[in-house]
Parts: sequence; structure tokens; C-alpha cells
Amino acid sequence: MEMAAGFIPQEIIDEIVARSDIVDVISEHLLLKKTGRNYQGLCPFHHEKTPSFVVSPDKQIFRCFGCGVGGNIFSFIMQSEGLTFPEAVEKMAQKAGISLPQQEMSENELKVLQKRERWYKINELTAQYYHKVLLDTKWGQKALGYLKNRGIDLHIIEKFQLGAVLSDWDGLINFMGKKGVEPRELHQMGLALPRNSEKGYYDRFRGRLMFPIWDHSGRVIAFGGRVLDDGEPKYLNSPDTPLFNKGQYLYGLHLAKGSIRQADLAIMVEGYMDVIACHQFGVTNAVASLGTALTSNQARALMRHTYQVAIAYDADVAGSNAALRGLDILADLGCQVRVVKFPKGMDPDDFLRKSGKEKFEELVMQGESFIEYKLFKAMENVNTSSIEGKIKVIQSILPDLAKIDSPVAKESAVKIIAIKLGLAEASIMDELRKYFREKQKFPQNKDRKQEKRENNIVNLRGFNKIQVQMLRILFEDNSIFPLLENAGGVELFTPPLDNVFQRIWKVYQVKGKVTGTDLDDKDSQLLAAILIGDFEITNTTKAAADYIKNLQINKLNKDYSDTIRELSEAEKMGDSEKLNQLLSRIEWLIQQKKLLAP
Repeated sequence: MEMAAGFIPQEIIDEIVARSDIVDVISEHLLLKKTGRNYQGLCPFHHEKTPSFVVSPDKQIFRCFGCGVGGNIFSFIMQSEGLTFPEAVEKMAQKAGISLPQQEMSENELKVLQKRERWYKINELTAQYYHKVLLDTKWGQKALGYLKNRGIDLHIIEKFQLGAVLSDWDGLINFMGKKGVEPRELHQMGLALPRNSEKGYYDRFRGRLMFPIWDHSGRVIAFGGRVLDDGEPKYLNSPDTPLFNKGQYLYGLHLAKGSIRQADLAIMVEGYMDVIACHQFGVTNAVASLGTALTSNQARALMRHTYQVAIAYDADVAGSNAALRGLDILADLGCQVRVVKFPKGMDPDDFLRKSGKEKFEELVMQGESFIEYKLFKAMENVNTSSIEGKIKVIQSILPDLAKIDSPVAKESAVKIIAIKLGLAEASIMDELRKYFREKQKFPQNKDRKQEKRENNIVNLRGFNKIQVQMLRILFEDNSIFPLLENAGGVELFTPPLDNVFQRIWKVYQVKGKVTGTDLDDKDSQLLAAILIGDFEITNTTKAAADYIKNLQINKLNKDYSDTIRELSEAEKMGDSEKLNQLLSRIEWLIQQKKLLAP
């Protein structure tokens, strides 16, 4: 049996936290911008256009004020990657270079893990083999000649680890057989296909120029191949496997993400050769979807690095339709999108080779905005000189206009539409108001995921404000803990905040300090809601003394009301002994309140 992470001692979790930074971890999943003491970005857990996701580096917690999700560094990894707590700890331990205590792994879990690791290695070996075929074989010279004719030099060929597959039937199968890999396994991985007329397998990509496909961390997970003659299909991708889902990944993102962040702009192109041509000319912030229309998962992956995207698809009907689909997906997720319009019949590769990097970048910056391109498409094949044509275009563009949140951007968009159609801006605004009224009459049904998110929102409105502020002070200044405990501790809090205090008090007793990472996931959302917000106190000792006094008064008032109710019950029952005890308690409570009164 092999071993896997099981029970994890608190001191190891503390060490992982000490070596990790929540801002760095979350920045790998979405773009964060500094706002005061905190960082802000678009929430990865629900659709929003205005950033409401806040990360506190001081407290090492996050909180979305839109959907209510919050927690610590482990909570984020669990929710963003669908991991259990031990899996999240194991992942963070690997990043921090910390060894975890081990326990036995089930046979089934071991098989799955070993299979994935084996397939990563086989894919890497395959990429190396294809690359060697390209550079060192006679057949490879044909593919190499094609690349050189396209202006691709050796540096870029090596950067993208481009390769070739021999035109015979079993080059890869024979190579892998010497490495102990059976053809059946190559078939499972999408690298080989079963023969139709006889037993055995043949190379799936035979006779093609090869493009390794990487995950976003740079591991080879699949391949794409291009024919060098008139064969069909022109491009062929690996099928989906346990390692690869083409709707999840963007070609070249692991190479482009640094440039994307630096430029604060991603250029979305259609195919492998477009990405490679961009890099050849020094445009290193280009990526491509993998033979499909852009998906929301691919868009979210891109938005971890920028909120600005230029769609630079081919200047043909297919490219235009794909641009429209990508435009909607990116705009709906809150991206600022523009569409690059190439001269008719050209693609990014053609334009770069003809006009160069500088002209290409000028064309990108001149790209049409979301509303300009939508208006351009809406006006195609419509007689906009007629009233009917104008109405048709307006009705088509209204849903897109309604997506614009910013009043300034909306006013600018209305102005563009008014000029193009020769209408008054007021008329367009009237139509937009009418559209919103109709939407309110017939609201769309919420999906189950949205309802679940709304039900899970941690709302602090019903919580005792003084208790919430007291907990905030405790995290600002841990030295207040003994003072609060001596004043009554957990008895000063009501559910569920009493449970939060009890947990953090126990942590403080053991460690002598408490941070936002010390509560488990069950309490971390509530804690994040409490700790992230507009809150700053310069003199925590004085503030704590005031809050403790208020908490004590609240506790005495509650005890007084409870005792009065008990007194009434005792009178009804005629229990004289109980009556005397309760009267003595009431007298004591009154004295205590007088002592605390200002």
C-alpha cells in the first residue's frame, strides 16, 4: 500500500499558513487589485461585473460581499478547486515545500493517482519523441520546411516544443513499446486508434505537424495535429481524457500569462499557428481556444490574469460568428472586450507577416468595443434608413445595452447608437427603460445554484453589533483575550457568535495568538464576514473596555428579564423558597448594573 495525507497536526497546518500568503494563492486564480489595506477582484464563485470579492492580507481571509462566500486560504482552495480539506492542505503543503504525515491510501485511490502521474509522463515522452522526429528525420524536414515558410524560426519551434509524426503507421507505438507502454494504453490516451481490418493499433496523428497542448501550469495533457497536404480533417485534437477537457484550457496560456498581466490585456486568436505567429513577432500575450468556441471556463481562466480581452479572430464568416459568441461570454463575466477587425480574407498570422508587430498592435488598440461590434452585426443586411429597420436594430441591441453597468459607459454607448441610426438619445433611453420594465414583469427563474448561493450568504444584519465589533477587536489585538475572558468570556456572547469566541479562545490558550486561518471551514465564512469590512480602531484597549462593559450590561439585562419571567412562574406555583432565591438574584443584578452604569 502507498501513503497519503491523513490526520494533519495543527502545528503543520500553522507552518503551511506561515509559509503561504493568501493574496499570492488567490492571485493564481483571479486578478486582484490593491484597494487600501485590502485587495479586490471579481468573485470566481458567482457572476458579477463590479468587483465585490475582497482579500485581507493582514487577516489572511477573503470575503465576497456579493454571494457571501468567505474563509481562509484552505477554504478558498477547497471551493475553487472542489477539494476536501485534507486535499487542500496537501496541495498547499506541496507549494510550501512541507512534508505531511502519511497514512495508507486505498487501492482504488492509489490506482487513480498512479494512472494520472503515468499519463503525464507518457505525454511528456510523446512530446519529446514528436519534437525529435521534426528535427532529426527526413519526414520531419517536410514539416520543418512548412514552418520555415510560415516564418517560424528554431527558437519558437523549441519554445512551443513543436513536433511531427512519421507518415508510417506505428512510429509512436514502436517507440513507446520500448518504454514499456502498451498500444492499448496509448489508445486510452487518444494517441493511437484500433485498426479496422486487422488486430492492433496505429498512430492517431500519423503524417501530421504536432502541437503539444499544456494545462495552465505547463504540463503536457494532449496534442493537436495539422496535415501538411490536402488531407482531412485539417486539424485534429486529442479526445477528452481524464487529463484533458478541451473546454477547460487555452492554448499557450502558461507561456502568455506573464505578458498578459504585464500588458493588462489578452489577445484571443483562433488557432495554434496564430498564437505561434504572434510569439514569433513578439506579441507574447496571445492565446487560443482549442478548436471550439470560447467557453465560460476558458474565459474564467483568462480572467485570472486580466479583465481586458481583444478578440482577434479570422476575417471570415466563421471568425465573425465565433467572435460574437466569445464577446457575449466575456462581457457577461465582466470583461472589457474589443473586437479586432482584419482586412477581408486575413487572419492574425497573415497580417503580422505582411504588416509587422507595430501595425498589428495598432489594429488591436483600434478594435471595436463590445457595443460597437454588436451594433455593426445588428445593422448587417438591415435597411436602417427605414423606421422598421431602425426598430429592428434597436430591439436587437437592447439586451446588450442593458448589460452595461457603468452609467458613463452606458451613456457613451447610447450616443454611439444614436449617431449610427440617426435617432435622438432620449428615444433610445426610453426604449431601454421599457425593456427593463418588461424584464421586471417577467423575471427569469433563478437556477438552483444561484438559489443555493443566496441561501448560503452570511448576513450580519441580525447579529449583535457589539459582539461583532468585540470579535473584530480580538483579531486586531490578541492581548485583549485575557481581559475579555476575565469579564465573562463566552457568557457575554449569544449564538452563533458564542461558538466562534469559544473556538478562538481555545486556539489562543494553546498558541498565544489567533489569525484568520485558525477556524475550520464551518466557521470561516462567518469569520470572514465579521473581519472584512470598514473597521479601524486606533486605541483597541480603550475600545475593548467600552465594548466589554456594554456586553456585560447586555448580559445583565438579559439575566434580569429571564429572572423576572422565572419569578412570575414561581408566584403561580406558590413556590416560596424559589421566590426568595429569585428576589435575591434580582437584587444582585440591580447592584451589578449600578456598578457598571456610567
